[in-house]
Amino acid sequence: MRRWIIVLISPQESGNVGSAARVLKNFGAGGLRVVAPRCEVASHDARRFSSGAAEVLRRAKVFETLPEALADRELSIGLTGVGGRHHRMDCVGLLPTDLLRDRNEVRSGALVFGPEDTGMMGHHMECMDFLWSLPTNPDFPSLNLAQAIAVSLAAVAESERLLGLTDLGRGIAPSTKTLNPLAGSPDPGDRLANNKEVHELMGRFEALLRVTGWEEGRRLTGSMGKIRNIFARAAMTQREASLFHGIARNAYDRIIGKYTDGK
Repeated sequence: MRRWIIVLISPQESGNVGSAARVLKNFGAGGLRVVAPRCEVASHDARRFSSGAAEVLRRAKVFETLPEALADRELSIGLTGVGGRHHRMDCVGLLPTDLLRDRNEVRSGALVFGPEDTGMMGHHMECMDFLWSLPTNPDFPSLNLAQAIAVSLAAVAESERLLGLTDLGRGIAPSTKTLNPLAGSPDPGDRLANNKEVHELMGRFEALLRVTGWEEGRRLTGSMGKIRNIFARAAMTQREASLFHGIARNAYDRIIGKYTDGK
């Protein structure tokens, strides 16, 4: 479970941050990150609600933006009750076993939770690789923050147990190493592209679409969302991301050069 961190977006109650820290310690997750907090992360109330997990609060990292908090993560999963066009995590019987089996090479993941008062917003979802809705009562779906974190961490922990995954510090259990090696990369030195690298690749593709006039009469935001979903499902390695960078950059430069030359 050390490979998983918890990310809280703009929490407004110190007590909720403290309760989140306690749950994180219960399950042995790798750390707490807080984005644009509206409360004091390590206040007296936060420490009181942490009930023995004050060190988690002291080590918590605070970021101004969500992309910064996720920059080094290879997999990000947002907890939300909202549907829509975003790619949704396949979560059969609550446990995300299928997804984790396909991503057993992931070394760093994040479970991301939106603000208590609004939940995860659209611009937050666009930073996620997958969205996950817990199977709550549709007539009363909202869990409090600590409950949502506990349920999701328990589901992830049980899925990893079923797959034979060990703590990230000791690596993946030998029985599962061959389930899904890095696709398309025989080089053991390769690794999964992290969130920052995928975000930069998205920026490259957006620039390419704009220079081709794609946004004219089309919904650029929707198109970029679909491309992001494709990248998330592909689980690209760093070298594969570099390849796509090069292709998009070359196409962009050729188009710009053609217009500049007046051809």
